[in-house]
Amino acid sequence: MKKKLELLFFLLPVIILVAFFVYGFIGWSFYTSLTDWRIIGVKGEFVGFENYKFLFTRDRSFKSTLFNTLELSAIFIGVTMPLGLALAILLDLGIYAKKVFRIIFLLPLSFSFVASASMWFWMFSPEIGVINSFLRLLGMGNLAQPWITSSTQSLWCIAIAYVWQFSGFATLVYYSGISGVSEDIREAARIDGASKFQEYWRIVIPMQKPATLTVLVILLMYSLKVFDLVWLMTGGGPGRSSEVLSTLMYKTTFSRNFFGRGASIGIVMFVISLIIILPFFVRRRRSDYE
Repeated sequence: MKKKLELLFFLLPVIILVAFFVYGFIGWSFYTSLTDWRIIGVKGEFVGFENYKFLFTRDRSFKSTLFNTLELSAIFIGVTMPLGLALAILLDLGIYAKKVFRIIFLLPLSFSFVASASMWFWMFSPEIGVINSFLRLLGMGNLAQPWITSSTQSLWCIAIAYVWQFSGFATLVYYSGISGVSEDIREAARIDGASKFQEYWRIVIPMQKPATLTVLVILLMYSLKVFDLVWLMTGGGPGRSSEVLSTLMYKTTFSRNFFGRGASIGIVMFVISLIIILPFFVRRRRSDYE
């Protein structure tokens, strides 16, 4: 009993802080989303779910922004996870200059989103960007693209920058998971005549479910709340071609002073995250029990 009390004593400050700053503010945001609050210092009137009704029935920008957010998440996660797994396998195979290779792919993790956005904005610039300048230098100027100034390419440019930023993270997590596979299991597979491909495909990769869940949750969290890269690279444009929920929430809340409506966008982002993430946790917990 004494040990339990001591444990509770040390955990209590953390529990209080998390309850207040996380769940408390989620609750406050939800309440705010049920009001028409527009003026700081003046309490908004309770309007129920009118803000949500407006978003899903009358706000055309919300629908296109929601689609952009889901599309960006699908591209980002769909490329980053397989790329990270492939790079982790290369590291596990002991490729030449392994240490240099590891540094190159982990370096983007040390960049802030602001620095990354500034760098990629310059690279994707149609006139002075390094990509188009390099194409012109090689005599392939006809292949130069408008990149971030194009309504069809801007979202893909952001996805490329995001993949570059997080591919090292995915590689690190998968490499840790692969390194944790027992050598006895792999040796037994080789004795049974498994090729290198079969060893990874049938044994190593299927054992990376915990690593996959970790990578998926983290990438999903960042992809749904991406703001820095979008805001600094395109500002949500051209038009609304690269507008995502976080930038729409910012503009709605701080540029148009619709605080209640902005809070409702945040709650929608939170619910989408729960809908996508919870099934993976439930399935993972069930498989652990079995």
